[in-house]
Amino acid sequence: MKRGGLIGATLFLAVASASILPALAGLAPAALMPPGEVQALGAEGAILRDDNLVDRLADVPFTLPIDSAGWKAGVLTLDLKVTGNDHEPEELYRNMAEAIGFAFQDTANVEQLLLRVLVDDKWLDSRRLLLAGDIRRSEWSSEGLGRLREAGNRPLPEALRRQFRISESELWRKQFIYP
Repeated sequence: MKRGGLIGATLFLAVASASILPALAGLAPAALMPPGEVQALGAEGAILRDDNLVDRLADVPFTLPIDSAGWKAGVLTLDLKVTGNDHEPEELYRNMAEAIGFAFQDTANVEQLLLRVLVDDKWLDSRRLLLAGDIRRSEWSSEGLGRLREAGNRPLPEALRRQFRISESELWRKQFIYP
């Protein structure tokens, strides 16, 4: 009987610890959060802060380098840099879509994304604007994001440019769209 009781107690402890330990492990990060902040589960709905901006952006699969990034009061500013002549509009649109997806699908507290795509002009030792977007959480949609990802090397439809408030510079139109 003692042997059966020992096996039963061991089995009970194994089942109890298997259900209790994961719950306890989930409490530790919440205890370390600053007051007033709520931890989101997984990447979706994560809270963007000054102290995690670089780490979070490092996880975004951009093919263009980040020139600068900033975070203040719900506004994420992001500059992507084009170097060289081997880029197509399709790649730039996809990078813009990655930034929009990150801002509004992967975070819970970005309300506005100010996005610029710049080109390094080595001849003039300056940066020049190609594309700019002023995207707001209240106006973006996953359908629009999909259309941006699939835009190819063609000019963006007017409706998509309006939805994401995308401005095209004269350099963009001459160099990439209407050469």
